[in-house]
Amino acid sequence: MIKRFLFFIPIIILLGVGLYFILTTSPFVRYWADDFCSAVFLRNNGYLRAQVLWWQSWTGRYSYIAFLDLFESIGPWVVRFLPILIAILMTVSLIPVFFFESILAPLFILLVLINAPNLTQSFYWQVGSLNYAFEFIFFNLFISLIIWPKRKFAYLLAFILPFIAGGFSEAFALPQIILIVFMMFLVYIGNFSEKKMRIRLLIIGLAGAILSILIMLLSPGNAVRSSLVDHLPNFFEVIKSTVNGTELYFINLIHNKPFLYSFALLFSAIYISVNRNWGLFKKVYKGVRSYFFVMVGSILTAIISTGIVIFSGFYGDAIAPPDRTMFIAIYAIFICFFVFSFYTSLIFIKVVKKSWQEVLVYIMLVVVLIMSLRLVKEVFVHWQIIKWDMATYSTVMYKNEKVLNESHKTGTVPIINNATVGGLDSFTDNDGWVLSCVKGYYQVSEIKLK
Repeated sequence: MIKRFLFFIPIIILLGVGLYFILTTSPFVRYWADDFCSAVFLRNNGYLRAQVLWWQSWTGRYSYIAFLDLFESIGPWVVRFLPILIAILMTVSLIPVFFFESILAPLFILLVLINAPNLTQSFYWQVGSLNYAFEFIFFNLFISLIIWPKRKFAYLLAFILPFIAGGFSEAFALPQIILIVFMMFLVYIGNFSEKKMRIRLLIIGLAGAILSILIMLLSPGNAVRSSLVDHLPNFFEVIKSTVNGTELYFINLIHNKPFLYSFALLFSAIYISVNRNWGLFKKVYKGVRSYFFVMVGSILTAIISTGIVIFSGFYGDAIAPPDRTMFIAIYAIFICFFVFSFYTSLIFIKVVKKSWQEVLVYIMLVVVLIMSLRLVKEVFVHWQIIKWDMATYSTVMYKNEKVLNESHKTGTVPIINNATVGGLDSFTDNDGWVLSCVKGYYQVSEIKLK
């Protein structure tokens, strides 16, 4: 009873703080920056024609455009609930993976959000969340399918889920391929039932993932967008910049206290859960040597996945990808660390003497308590700033919308505040391109900024 209390209460408190900020920050979300532009594009062309025109003129990210236009068809109010929806769906889709301890699913998602380099742009901005976070709902479902393979529709879903997930961005489609290959290695080296079926499902999923990146690269709009940005002089410079950027990124992560706290918390929670459910896992135990290769493979996969995300930035735009894109890398790193922690726990439980098992569990419980409390403080301080920024933007936009709607009715020139949030200037980005979209969205001929 004491062990259960020490395990669940700190995690529940941490989850409660995270849930509080998700629920109380989401109502302040409003359109900003590219949201206005895509909404005008949809209004002018309709849903189906917009899909074709996006493909021809700007991007091949077919899943992203399909869901972006779907949500924008519902109305601008939906952005206030989109972060909540994403958090719920990512958590629910991950529960089958953590069947042995369901509380680890929301904890995993919260730890990813805590460590997102720019939570505002990758989680609260509609364009950003649909580019870099929404795809993990489908990828989580794919992982769950491999863990719990069902014969009915399994092969079809194995292709469709990675195909949809890959279509949200090239920055995700590439590391998805690496993660699926790593999963194939795990199944091959592991002592699983229905191994052949799982391998077949992974091969089909890999085909869907590869097809997704090919379709995006073949888009005429992708070529148009590529022609408008700078590129490094040669492929060698791309690789060199990628290696340097990846090294720097991991150095910064190692010096990031919330990241280290998160790793310590997740490892301890997984160890305690595996220890408590050892009866479920002792049948699949393969041996120290096999699991050593798994641990090494998980580290390499985390590095390669992160490197590919960074590569996508240097290859496409000659610069490191923006912080919001690195949400993909953080998620991949935590997936790999979950695998590392799980298999390390199996080794510890098998190798460590039973007389020391109880001591080790209590040590891990102390780590869970300390790290949870430390992260509560980090979450509160960081998320409070995000909430304040979103609330300030919401207040400014409420006043601006009243002025813009009145000007539309009277035909006068509106004078509004230039509103900025999350490092994105809502009205003057891209040499006034966003401002022109705001004009089109509110249907006014001119706007003056204070």
